[in-house]
Amino acid sequence: MPSPTSRKRSPVARTVKAITRRLPFAQAIGWYLRLCQSTARWEILGAEPLREMAAEPRGFVMAFWHECLPLMPAAWARLWATMPADVPRKPGLVLVSRSRDGTMIAASLARFGLTVVAGSSSRGGGNAGRVLLRGVRAGNVAVVVPDGPRGPRRQVSDGAGRLAAMAGVPIVPCGAFASPARRLGSWDRMILPMPFARCVAVVGRPIDPAGMSAEDLAAALSLSLNEAMASAEGARAR
Repeated sequence: MPSPTSRKRSPVARTVKAITRRLPFAQAIGWYLRLCQSTARWEILGAEPLREMAAEPRGFVMAFWHECLPLMPAAWARLWATMPADVPRKPGLVLVSRSRDGTMIAASLARFGLTVVAGSSSRGGGNAGRVLLRGVRAGNVAVVVPDGPRGPRRQVSDGAGRLAAMAGVPIVPCGAFASPARRLGSWDRMILPMPFARCVAVVGRPIDPAGMSAEDLAAALSLSLNEAMASAEGARAR
């Protein structure tokens, strides 16, 4: 007899679970993200400043909380899909660890038009940081998670602010949410969207790091990221 838990699963949930059991983890993640992207209904809020910045030659830094990682690649792709045809797409650079999990993530990110820079705070971080800095100065976009890779949750480290300040570019805080979705039991309470979800990405007001101390910049970024997340969750609740 099937358990009460199994009886409650939808046909989509059972199909997803069956496929992810049979595929290697990296393939399963890529397959699942593509499924969610192809079936999701996206709404982008507050993207006007981002469109203006995309038309400029300089790059910028785009920040999400770590919990948004499953949504971030599709949000990135959708943001560019809303740009006017005459705005050239800026390359997106994402710092991913050199670990086995990082290698798996890299394979899925590439499918969404994101370029992986291998490194972390403990392995290859210095060289990776220089690659990001050169890329942003050349007009690319560094997509960062200021509370990654290990937390604490929603606490900004100094990497994102230092990168923006050294490159002389603004930081764009973003939030994303989906429904239906599940919050995992991980340290960041990661958001796992379900197929056919309605997804919302919110673009906050760009933060200019010029003249700001590291502490003030971290506080401003944390506040803006939390506001973007609250707006994304509130928009989905309407």
